[in-house]
Amino acid sequence: MQELPDTTVEPLFCGQLELSEPTCMMHHMRPIKCVAFEGTLTGRRFYGCLVPQTEGINCGVTEWVDKPWHPILQNCLSRIWDMYHEQNCGRVVDKQKYEKHLAKLKTENDKLCIEYTKLVQDVSKMFDWQDGRVDHMDYQKAVEEEEFEKKKKEVEESARLEVQMEKLKLAKEHRCILQSQADIIKNTRKAMKEVEQERDLLKIEKAKLEHAVNELLNDGHASKEKLEKIKAILDS
Repeated sequence: MQELPDTTVEPLFCGQLELSEPTCMMHHMRPIKCVAFEGTLTGRRFYGCLVPQTEGINCGVTEWVDKPWHPILQNCLSRIWDMYHEQNCGRVVDKQKYEKHLAKLKTENDKLCIEYTKLVQDVSKMFDWQDGRVDHMDYQKAVEEEEFEKKKKEVEESARLEVQMEKLKLAKEHRCILQSQADIIKNTRKAMKEVEQERDLLKIEKAKLEHAVNELLNDGHASKEKLEKIKAILDS
C-alpha cells in the first residue's frame, strides 16, 4: 500500500465517496476523493482516508483512480518539482539571513541604549558635581527619562515596521507558491492531452497498416511469409 501523498484542492473531484467500497483498511471508513500534488504523482486522482494523517500515522492510498503517468510526463513533473524546491530553498536561506541580520541589529541597538544610559548618568553626575544642587539632578533625571522614552518608542516603531515588512514578504511568497501550484496543474493537463493525441494518431496509423497488409494478403501480392511476419508484429 502506497503512502498517502500531498494533495491539492480540485473542485471537479472532491467530497466523500458515496459507495460503501473501497474503505480504509485501518479505519474502515468511506474514503474521500483526492488529487495528488507531490512529485511524479501530481495530478493523479485517488481515494484516501477521511481521518486526518497525524502523529506519523499514514493510512496510505485506498485506491488509485488514474493509472501511472507516461514516463515522459513523469520526467517532466520531476524536473518541475526540482525547480520549485530549488527556488523555495533559496527563499528559506534569504529569510534566515534576514533574521540573523535583524538579531544583530537588535543586539547593537541594546548595546547603544546601555551606552546612552551610562553617558546620561555620567553627564548628570558632572552637572551635580558642578552645581551642587539637588534640583539640577532632578531636572537631569527627568530629561534622561524623557530621552529614554523617546529612544524606546523609536526602537519599537522600527521593530514594528520590520515585522510588517516581513509579513508582506511572506504573503507575497505565499501567492507565488499558489501560482506555481496552478501552473503545475495546468502544464500537467496539457501534457496529458498531448500524450493522448499522440496515442490516438498511432492507433489510426496502425489500423491503416493492418488494413493494407490484409488487402495484400487477400490479393496475393508480395511475399506472403513476409506479410504474415508484419501482421504478427502489428498484432503484438
